[in-house]
Amino acid sequence: MLKTFDMKMKSITEAKKEFSKIVKETNETGEPIFIFNHNKPEAVILSNEVYEKLVNSYKELEEKLFYTQVQGRIIEGPGKLISAEQVIETERETNPFVTMSDKKLFD
Repeated sequence: MLKTFDMKMKSITEAKKEFSKIVKETNETGEPIFIFNHNKPEAVILSNEVYEKLVNSYKELEEKLFYTQVQGRIIEGPGKLISAEQVIETERETNPFVTMSDKKLFD
């Protein structure tokens, strides 16, 4: 549920009438403005600066998660990295389609 204290809210009707004013306000204050339709939150207007910070933070978190997962797999695995060549060779050995021609595969 969305907490409604200390947040700026506008109805869709107000947002339509005051759009440029709302955009200017979000740029000046850095605060989001929530747009409601029939007392239900429908959208949020953010300044570009706040949006870019959110996107960059999200990308950093995704990258940290990725490297944490990689590190976990290394720890769980044989304890050493396997070269790409070894992976490709293993794939060739276990892939029954590797010996088939494109004609046989796609006909």
